[in-house]
Amino acid sequence: MEIIVMEMKRTIEYRVGTNCYVDGCENQAEFEVYLYDYYENMNYEFFEQDFTCPFICKRHMKENEVRSQGEKKPRGIVDYPYTNRHGAQGYTKYFPISEVFPLLYASESKIFVPEFPILVSEVNDELLKFVAKNPSYLRKIEPRLFEEVVAEIFRRKGYEVHVTQRTRDGGLDIYAIKHEIAGAMHFVIECKRYAESRKVGIEKVQRLNGIIDPNRGHRGVLVTTSSFSSDAIKFAQPLEHRISLRDFSDLQNWLAEYNT
Repeated sequence: MEIIVMEMKRTIEYRVGTNCYVDGCENQAEFEVYLYDYYENMNYEFFEQDFTCPFICKRHMKENEVRSQGEKKPRGIVDYPYTNRHGAQGYTKYFPISEVFPLLYASESKIFVPEFPILVSEVNDELLKFVAKNPSYLRKIEPRLFEEVVAEIFRRKGYEVHVTQRTRDGGLDIYAIKHEIAGAMHFVIECKRYAESRKVGIEKVQRLNGIIDPNRGHRGVLVTTSSFSSDAIKFAQPLEHRISLRDFSDLQNWLAEYNT
C-alpha cells in the first residue's frame, strides 16, 4: 500500500541570520524543526513545522534529544525541553537548513556536516541551482534525494516521470516516458550516488539490462555521481541502443542550464 504524505506546512519562513528559537540562545539556527507522526491504519504520514520552536542550533538539538522523554512511535507523545511545547501527538524531526535552504545557507559561508538521521528537503529550483554551482554536493546528499534530483531533471526535459516506492526491490529507481510523434519511449532508470573514487561495476549494468524487459522498458539509463569501470563500459558498448551510461560529467552538463 502506498504511503500518503501530506504537504508540509510552514508557519515561519527562514531568513539569513535567523537565530535558534530556544529562549536566551544567540546561536545561529542550523536546523528547521518539524513535528512528525504516522497513522498506521490510514498509511498516512503527517509533518508540519513546529511553530513553538521552528529553528534550532545544533547544541540545543542535541540537548533536546538527550532530555526528551517518551517513545517515538505512531500516535505517541514525546516531551521535549525545547520543541513540541504544545504537547501535540508525534515527535520531533530535524531538517538541516543547509539542505532546506541551500542557497541562503551557502550565502552565510558556513559548512554543515550532518551527524544525525534527518528528513531531506524537496527538489526545487533552489536546490537545482545550488547543485549546478556545486555539483560535488550530489555525492553528499541522501541516495533517495539524488534519485529525486535525477527524476526532476528528466521531468524538466519533457519526460513523464514516476519515482518508485522506496521499498521496491529490483534496481528500478525511476520510470520515465518520452512521448514522441512515432510513439512513446519507456525508460528504466537506475541511480547510483557513489563517491568519486567508487566506480560502478559491470554487475550493476548487467542488472539494469535484466530489468528493462520485465518493466516494459525500451531503454535503460544508469546515472552515477562517479564513473564506470572499464568492464562496465565494455559490456554496454554493443548495447548502445538499449543502455545508456551517464556519469558525473553528464550530470554536470545536464545541470548547466540551471547554473544562472
